[in-house]
Amino acid sequence: MFFRQESCKMRNNEYLESTINEVVTSKSNKTRPQKTAPSRLVACLTFLQFAFAIYATFLLYYMSPSVDLRTKPDFTWATKLARSWKKFVIQPQVVSHIRESDACEYETIDFSQKKSNDVLMIKLKRELYNEVLDFQKRTSGSENLAELMRMKSKWSVNGPNIPKITVILNHFKRKTLCAQLNSLLNQTLPFHQIWVLSFGSPNEISFKRIVDSYNDSRISFISSSYDFKYYGRFQMALQTESDFVYILDDDMIPGAKLLQILSHVAGTEKYKNSVLGSIGRILPFRQKDFKFPSYRKFRSKEAGLYLPDPAYDITVDRIVQVDFLSSSWFLSSDLTKTLFVETPFTFITGEDLHLR
Repeated sequence: MFFRQESCKMRNNEYLESTINEVVTSKSNKTRPQKTAPSRLVACLTFLQFAFAIYATFLLYYMSPSVDLRTKPDFTWATKLARSWKKFVIQPQVVSHIRESDACEYETIDFSQKKSNDVLMIKLKRELYNEVLDFQKRTSGSENLAELMRMKSKWSVNGPNIPKITVILNHFKRKTLCAQLNSLLNQTLPFHQIWVLSFGSPNEISFKRIVDSYNDSRISFISSSYDFKYYGRFQMALQTESDFVYILDDDMIPGAKLLQILSHVAGTEKYKNSVLGSIGRILPFRQKDFKFPSYRKFRSKEAGLYLPDPAYDITVDRIVQVDFLSSSWFLSSDLTKTLFVETPFTFITGEDLHLR
């Protein structure tokens, strides 16, 4: 009897303890916070922070002034966003800095030429020009601007092949540097680099102050106390890594679409090996004594042509092949090497005759 009572008590105690344990366990399970949900949230937040850090790093890199976004592929929306932001963040600072700068100097260049009143000379020059133009139309063709822009080209301002163009400005005394830089900064096709050269110039300090005032990493100033004369800028052109080189005299102010037009024409199959410019000369006929007459030789049809020539009412509205260019030269970087195939006889004469 005793044994059975003890066993009943033990069973009752065990049942009571198990019931209490179940109640306590169920309450603790209800009050204990879930561990899986917060851990997932922390992991997600950590991943988002890491992704944002990577995105911000790439965005800051693409917005750097030293990065040329035209050469970067549009494989992410971040690149396009950086390109649009770069216009608002960087360009206004540069423009406002130029406006506030006191370094710029300006001068007015009188390009007007005295009109000839010699009816016979006007007739001779225009007849010669029409004769040359008709011959080129029959043989190789002479397109106007609209026809040139319709030709298929390797290069385009809208991509996928956007050309890199290094512009070389050679200055000695004229006060036209700011006008040239302002025009180049507003091109429809942005330049890759601008090299401002000053060789043996008494105004070297002034030119350097102007370049520094623009605060643009794409614009560099290169100077020397030695005067490299006419060939110095073409020697510098050998160092460029761009697709094209555009070399300008200090009295040439390019129009807003000039780089776009020149690169388009240079990318066509017909003109891919050409040197393009705005002013050209057609050499006169050689005389019996093997000398060339002066361009201004009185009433002589054999004196050649200067194109365009307002003095004789000669305007150029089509592409014309000439013997050599003057004042500006747009050519591929590879073609600059051909300028040094032959050694010049002298560096004293004008650069136009050397580069024919």
